[in-house]
Amino acid sequence: MLYSDLTPASAFAELEMRASRLIVTRRSAADRTYRAIGYLDKVIGDDDTAPTFDFTYLRRVAMDETFVPIVGFRDVWRHYSSSRLFPSFADRVMSAKRPDRPQYLAALSLESDADAWEILTASGGYREGDPIELVSLPSYEREARVTTAHFLAHAVRYCADDASAHISKLKSGDELTLRPDPSNPKDPRAIEIADGDLGLGFVPSPLLDYVHSVIDGGPHRLSVVRANPAETHPHLRLLLRLDGRCDEFVFDRPEWCSA
Repeated sequence: MLYSDLTPASAFAELEMRASRLIVTRRSAADRTYRAIGYLDKVIGDDDTAPTFDFTYLRRVAMDETFVPIVGFRDVWRHYSSSRLFPSFADRVMSAKRPDRPQYLAALSLESDADAWEILTASGGYREGDPIELVSLPSYEREARVTTAHFLAHAVRYCADDASAHISKLKSGDELTLRPDPSNPKDPRAIEIADGDLGLGFVPSPLLDYVHSVIDGGPHRLSVVRANPAETHPHLRLLLRLDGRCDEFVFDRPEWCSA
C-alpha cells in the first residue's frame, strides 16, 4: 500500500488503529521558524506483522524548486519505505547505553521500556543545533468533531526567570490557557501558553492553524502532562495536552497533502 493513495490526513485516519504519524518540520535559517516538510509514519499490517516505516515529503514542498531535501531523502517525489526506522530518525533517539537515559525518559513521561518510536514521538527527535524536529499529528474523531494533541512548548528558554520557576512548580493535570498574540513581531498567528499573567512558552509554529481552529471550536482544555525542573533542557520543560473540538481538521487541507 502506497501513501500516494492516502495523501490527506483524512485518508490516513482510516489507518489510525494501526498507524501513527509524525510531522517532520525544519527550522528556517532565515527566521528560525519551524515549518512542516513531510511525514514520518509507522504502519502495522492487517496481520499484525512487524511495522514498516514510511517517509514522504509534502506535495507543496516537492513542488518548490528551491527546496533542499534532507540527508537520506534526496528524491522529493519518492515514497520511502523501510522495515526499520530510518537512520536519519533513529539517530535522534537517545542510546540505551547513556547513563542519563532513565532521567530523560522520565522527563518525557515515558516508561523505562519505551521503544524508539515512543521516544521519538514524545521528544520530537530534538538535537541541539539541528534544524529538524518532529511533531505528533493530532487525532480527530470526525463524527464527534473531537480532537486531541500532544506537544512540547516552544521558546521556553526565552521565558522570564519567574515564569521558568513557575513551570517547575506545575503538576500533571494543571490547566493552562492559550493566548493568541496577534501583535507578535515574528508571527501574528502566534499563540502563547500562559498561566494567569505569566507567559510560559508558545505553541509550535506547524500547529498554529490547528490550535486556532480548536480555540474557534469552543470550549477546550490545555493541560500539563509533565513539567520539568529548570535544570532540564528547555526543549523538554513543558509537555502538554490539548483537548477540544473543531469543525474542520486543518490537516485535510491541500497544503498538507503528501507528494
